[in-house]
Parts: sequence; C-alpha cells; structure tokens
Amino acid sequence: MTTVGRIQPPLLLVALLFLLSGCVTTDAIEPAASAGLHQSVSSDVRVMSWNVKMGSILPPNGVRHESFARIVRAIDPDVIALQEVMWPDLAPKLSRLMDSYIPLDGGQSWHVHTVSDNVLISRYPMRWQGGELATPYPLHELGLPNFHHGFAAALLELPGSADLLVVGMHNKSGAGHKDIRLRQDHADAVVRWIRELRGSEQKNSIAVATPIVVLGDMNAVPNASMAPFETLISGDIADEETFGPDFVIDWDGTDLTDVRPSHNAMGREYYTWRNDNMPFAPSALDRILYTDSVMSVRNRFVLNTMTLPPADLADLGLQQSDVLYDGDPNYYDHLPLVVDFEISSASLSGHEERRGAKPQAFTE
Repeated sequence: MTTVGRIQPPLLLVALLFLLSGCVTTDAIEPAASAGLHQSVSSDVRVMSWNVKMGSILPPNGVRHESFARIVRAIDPDVIALQEVMWPDLAPKLSRLMDSYIPLDGGQSWHVHTVSDNVLISRYPMRWQGGELATPYPLHELGLPNFHHGFAAALLELPGSADLLVVGMHNKSGAGHKDIRLRQDHADAVVRWIRELRGSEQKNSIAVATPIVVLGDMNAVPNASMAPFETLISGDIADEETFGPDFVIDWDGTDLTDVRPSHNAMGREYYTWRNDNMPFAPSALDRILYTDSVMSVRNRFVLNTMTLPPADLADLGLQQSDVLYDGDPNYYDHLPLVVDFEISSASLSGHEERRGAKPQAFTE
C-alpha cells in the first residue's frame, strides 16, 4: 500500500456546541487531490493534530477506531497531538495501539504523554515531559468534576542533532464571556510556561534555537474574541498581574506563524470543524503555530477524505467516510491537520550549545 506522505444563534447553543469540540456547504470530489499530500523529503518531521471527540478512536467501542487506524497508517506521522481523549491508563493503551498500527524499527514503542484530555504521541524519544492544568472547568455531566483545560508538552529528541518542543492544547469552547475569559487565561498560561521554560529559573532547559510547535484545538471561535488566539501568536499576555509580562516566543523576536493548511493541499477550503446539523458555519477552530526562524513548512493539509477521488482513496487504503463522525455525512466534527516541517541549520547549531538542566516534569 502506498502511504500518504509523511500526508447569530443563541449563546446557549454556541456554548453547548463547542463544549465538546453552519452554514451548509457541499464538498465536491477534487481531481488528483492526493498529489499535494505526499512528503517529498524523508528527513522532514510530520506532525498531525486532531480533536477526535471524546475518545472515539479507542477500540472496541469507539465509533471511529477503524477509520483512525486507516488514517494513521496513511498519514504515517512522526508526532501526533490529540484532544478529547480521557481514559484511565491511556498512555500504555495508545502506545500499544500505535505499535500495532505502525510498528517501529528495532522493536521500539511509541512514546505517549497525557495532560488532561491532551495527548502527545511520538515515534521519537521524549527527553522530558511537561505541561499544566491551566483552567478549571468541571464537566459534571460527564462525571468529571475536577476537569481542567490544559496543555501537554514534550521535548522530542529528533534523529541527528536537533530537538523539537511540542505543546499540544485544547482551549475552552463557546462564545460567552466566561468562555472567552477561560480561553484567554489558558493562552496566557501557555505563554507564561514557555517564558519560564526559557527564563532565569530554568535557563538552560532547552537549547538556543530549539524549534517550537504549539498546536491543537484552540477553539478560535468565529464572531467571538480572537484575543486568546492572538496571545498565542504574539505572546501579548492579557492578565499580566497573574501571568507576568509579555513574551515573544520565536527566537528572532517575532510572532509565531500560523500554518493555515487547506483541505488536501488544494488551497480552496480551510475549515477544520464542520457539522451541517447545527446552525454554525464550518470554521478553522484548530491551528498549528510554529517558530519560523528555525523551521519551515514543506507541506501542509487538512485531510478530507470526502473530497479525495476514489482511485486515491483506494491507493491510500482509506474510505471516503473516514473523516466523518460515526459515518454521518453531515457531521465531520474536527478534521486532522498535517504539516511536514524542515528543521533549519540554526536549530542544529543551537542544540550543540545545550548546557544543562531539564525543566520540572508535570505533576497533577
């Protein structure tokens, strides 16, 4: 099998919809859509992000566990950031699943790190794991009175002479004032954590010019405040009294860059969430941000099997309905985002200047 490259309604309704993360649009089959999904350079790092909706990928009862397996095999990622996955003993379960989907050389196992409902999965070793439970938001209806929105982080040891810092997050949904405030606090907490990682208290925990990727379901909700998302890009902290001073994350003192992938790399559709059963337009709620001073994008796409031609689906081992939630043609929920990153020589040089201590590991 050939693999895809290393491929205004009432506020109550809005809050309910985005708690677990239309104008109706109709997808049309794109000619030769898979041409833009292949990885051209094997040394690139392929990163995938996907909100899979309440652990739907877990066998035997997860409604999309079979489609998840097909998508993972087709995309063949190096690093995966998942959101909305909350189960006991999750890390060993996912490691075993990934070992069965994509066996690694030398009998190695996939590395898994979880914080709240965020999961990082990597074929590369994790030098350390971190993160934070950022904002409390009890989910009593799900039996989770102590739930927090948060973020998981790991420093990955790439082949050769570079590391990669990955921060996977799931921000609060909804368009209400409380929702926006919680998203802002969460974004402020991410910027603070990275600032302290590179600051005086943990000065040498990552090397100079280490590539950084911040990704996940950021719930960049249309028609609501985009300030939390802009904080992640610019480092402009809203509540400096609580979270400290602003901090520009990229090493050259500029904003993080939004990858902004399009469906199947065709440059026509950019939404990452869609539910035609609800009165909300498809939206780009999920994002991948990165430090463009030390890494670059070779390829990027939002996987949408509904618009792939039948021949490409067969070649890739995919089914047309694989991105749908429980096979409902009107209900996609979130779509997988995929990016191929090239690590620059600047990050390789910075790695050789590594001088010491690791940051403190996450403890709940």
